[in-house]
Order: sequence, then structure tokens, then C-alpha cells
Amino acid sequence: MKRTVGEIAEMIPVINDIEVWKDIVLTGVCFDTRQIKDGDLFVPFVGESRDGHTFVVQAHAAGAAAALWQKDSPNPPVGIPILMVEDTLIALQQLAQAYLKQVAPKTIAITGSNGKTTTKDIMAAIASVKYRVHKTGGNFNNHIGLPYTILTMPEDTEVAVLEMGMNHRHEIETLTKIVEPDLAIITNVGEAHLEHLGSRAEIANAKMEITQGLVPESLLIYPSDEPLLTPLVTNAYRTATFGMTGDLRPETMQTEMEGTTFTTNIAPETEIFVPIVGEHNVFNTMAAMLAARELEITPIEVKEALANMERSNSRLEWLVGAKGSDILNDAYNSSPTALTAVLKTFMNLEAPGKKKFVVVADMLELGDNADKFHAEAGSTITKGSVDAVFAYGTHIEAFTKAAAKNIGAKNVYYFREKADLQAALLDQVTGEEYIMVKGS
Repeated sequence: MKRTVGEIAEMIPVINDIEVWKDIVLTGVCFDTRQIKDGDLFVPFVGESRDGHTFVVQAHAAGAAAALWQKDSPNPPVGIPILMVEDTLIALQQLAQAYLKQVAPKTIAITGSNGKTTTKDIMAAIASVKYRVHKTGGNFNNHIGLPYTILTMPEDTEVAVLEMGMNHRHEIETLTKIVEPDLAIITNVGEAHLEHLGSRAEIANAKMEITQGLVPESLLIYPSDEPLLTPLVTNAYRTATFGMTGDLRPETMQTEMEGTTFTTNIAPETEIFVPIVGEHNVFNTMAAMLAARELEITPIEVKEALANMERSNSRLEWLVGAKGSDILNDAYNSSPTALTAVLKTFMNLEAPGKKKFVVVADMLELGDNADKFHAEAGSTITKGSVDAVFAYGTHIEAFTKAAAKNIGAKNVYYFREKADLQAALLDQVTGEEYIMVKGS
């Protein structure tokens, strides 16, 4: 973003007189003084334990060209370009919304209990074959991160792929109303955030908040195999589905160490290789393919795009571990749906001459049924599918008890201390192992 103070004042409601500063050029946005760049607009937030307004002078000294200032914060500094607003967070969101409308890219919003970051990476890779693409970086998918993502978007962006995360109701509602997506994708409805939302039905309601930013021309893409979503869909927008019974369905799937090859009902002659382990990523890819169809990108172009895609770290990536062992790293986060999916992938992975070790830790935010969900995940491990389980945490004990019933207690190791797990695991590693790592 490159705008003058005067132009910013036309994009958001500014209370004070900025005439003397109107020609100052702002070249970025920042809310962390440690990352200030010359020309930034500094945005201070009022938190529970810290007030960002106390850092405005420091931010200016570090190179910030101007700062927002919340009206109810006392003593704005003299001699620093200040844009006074009612609420700095709302002003940031309003600025992002205004900038997005000025750049006017095709917007693709992605949410879901699991797979939204992977789907974002897949979507961005596919869209890049024809368009200049900007996507959410890292975990910048909340009420602050999403506006920041938008405001760091180059002026020539043609497609914006925006991830939307949540912990509570009405959070996605806020994000989707900022973006007003052309295309919205719900990857799935899992058990993440049960502690806050109480049930999968409430999680489904929270995910469906993404439709509140849609207009009749918008397209909602959602999984046909999720019965909680279908009753919530309305005719206020267009729809398309993916899944075993969806508009877009897999005809064949073949899982390998480096990814999965599949064909679909829409293009059965085109074999597409998604370079991410796990059959569940075929469905993430199909969601992106439906959006790609709206962008007039063909299955052949999808195939070519996925051959060289980049993706976020700690999500189903192979790493070289101790003594040359192979680590399947999916440690970014965990939930019952995600853990079960990666376990099934790992169990079905051919491993001639190698042992398979599962390393798991607690899944968080599951509420009162945490032990139940851990036990259900552990019961998916079948006899002969893995050689050993190494587990650390509190609720994960229920996982180990369920797994032990199928693969034998002598093959399951449970630890209360992470260091003890590490020592035991390293003691058994010879270099001829596949090691799966998953936890919150």
C-alpha cells in the first residue's frame, strides 16, 4: 500500500485536522515497533495488559511516518503526524476494506476446521498460472492479520487468496464482511475449538458465517459429505460441492510417500499429482479446483501448477531426522479430524524394510470430551500398521490406551515429560524408520 495521509483520511473516518500532514507518503502498515520500516503507518491497539499508544513516539523515531490514535486515549504526542479515529482496530479493518476495493482483485476466502492453510497454498499455486496472486502469509488469518494481509497486497494483484481463522462465533462474520469474497471455500467441519463452541453443529454455524459477506454472484464451495453444512446453505449465492458425492468427485486415488495422484469425474483422463501426503489433501485440491474453474483455469493447468507448488512449513512435510530417519512432520496443530486423517495416511504408507513410529501429543481446545476424542483417534491405529507409538501429554494417555488394545501395550510408550519421550525415541531410532509427528 502506498497512500498519502490525505488519501488515508479519505478511506477511513479521521476526526482531527490532518491538513498540515496530508502530503506525507505512507508505504506500509505496522503494529509492532520491532518491525517498523521507514514510511510505515503505525497502528496502536489497546489490549488487556498493554496499550500500543505508549509506543507511538518510539515507532515514529524508528521510521514510522504517521500513526493512528484512538480517540479515548489521552495525551496524543505533539509534532508527530497523527490520524485520530474512534477505534484503531476498526480503522485498520476499514482501511483494509477500502484498499481492497481500490485494488479490486478477485477474492477467494478460505475457512475450515482443518486444511485451510494447505488449501490456501494449493489455491495460490493454481491461480498463479494465470494471475498475479497475493495470499495470506503465516497465520495472519484473524481480525488483525487479515487486514494486514490485505494492506500488504501489491497494487497489481489480480487474485487475493485469504485465509480466515476463528476461535469463537462471529469472528469469521467480521472477516468476511471486510472482504466480501467472490469465492468462499469451507474445507470441512471438525472438532477444533469445541471448548469454545460446544458442538460440531455450532462449529458448522461458525464456518457458515463466511456466507454473510457473499452476494448473489458469489460462489460458496463446500464439502458434500458434511451433513451439518447442507441445511445451512441458502439460495442467496451460488454453490458448488466437492467430496465423494459432490459436483467434483475423485475417480481414482493413489497415495505415495511424496503425495497423492488422483483423477476426477470432470477430467477422468487427467492424472493430477498433489505433492502433499494424505488422501484428505485430494479433497482440499478439489475445493481449489472448483474455484479455479471460476477463474477459467483448466485441469491440465492445475496439474502443471501443482508440480512446483510451495507450501507452509510444519504441514505434512518430510524432514531428515536423527541417524537419517524420515520424519513426516505435521506438528503445526492437531484435532481429531486432522490426526485421524494423517494416521490413516501414515498407516497406509508402504515402508519396505522400515519401521513406522507414531509420535503424538495432546490435542487442545476439545473441552469436556477431550479424553473421548483422544481415545477415538487412538483406536484408529490397527494391528500391524505401525511398530510403536510415543505419546506425551495429559489427555493423550487415553489415545495410548486405545492404541495398545490394537498393537499391544509393549509397543506403546507414554510420557508425562517431553524430554523423557525424546530420550526414549532416540534410543530406538536406527535411521531405518518413518516417524510421524503430530500435536497441538
